[in-house]
Amino acid sequence: MNTVFVSYKRDDELRVTRLVRGLESAGFAVWWDRGLAAGESWRAQLSAALDAASCVIVVWSRTSVGPSGDFVRDEAARAKRRNVLVPVLID
Repeated sequence: MNTVFVSYKRDDELRVTRLVRGLESAGFAVWWDRGLAAGESWRAQLSAALDAASCVIVVWSRTSVGPSGDFVRDEAARAKRRNVLVPVLID
């Protein structure tokens, strides 16, 4: 199944939730970290989902581009290398 991976900063979760719900309503299968299974290695799950995604939406905001946004920037770089990056600006 083609999956959309959504990368975002946790501080933006409320706004990103609306994006995810919209994508799901349009019929897309969406993976975001709210779906991480308990007890498993979150880093391995995230990495596998990122690598398997057909599209990676990276949500850019003041917090995701700031000093604490390392994971978002890393995920964006990986998606860009695979030519599956779709940037979204929310601020």
